[in-house]
Amino acid sequence: MLKLSKKIEYALIAMLDLANRNKYDLVTTKFLANNYHIPQEILGKVLQSLSKKGLLESVQGVKGGYLLSGSIDEINIRDVIEAVEGPISLISCSTGNICDCEQIARCNIKTPMEIIQYELAEFFGEISLRDVKDRYKNIFPVKYYGVEGSTSTN
Repeated sequence: MLKLSKKIEYALIAMLDLANRNKYDLVTTKFLANNYHIPQEILGKVLQSLSKKGLLESVQGVKGGYLLSGSIDEINIRDVIEAVEGPISLISCSTGNICDCEQIARCNIKTPMEIIQYELAEFFGEISLRDVKDRYKNIFPVKYYGVEGSTSTN
């Protein structure tokens, strides 16, 4: 079954939360973990990965936290997926690593699956955080502003 990992789900939850906030509203790992019932240690690692890839800015200190480092129009779902898990890969022989698959010499799906993989990555690359925020905001409305644990640098 094709399925996003929990780490990617957690990353998307955090990114959408931040996308729905004021641009300078810092949010802590603890707040996000408590608010969305996500294990704090795992979420912390996910947010660090997003920060290392330049999708989030980490602000240290007592009033620190995370905020988006770019526009919600420019950050896309593919960026988030690849920041957390690496390149999108549907089959093991298309990761760029040595393939030890017994079928490789006679495989009839490698090239078609690589094409599908490319198209899927392009599809995710076309969905921005703004798209997710605006298209789906009324499906599961959540209050984002004025919640304890959120700080503002305004």
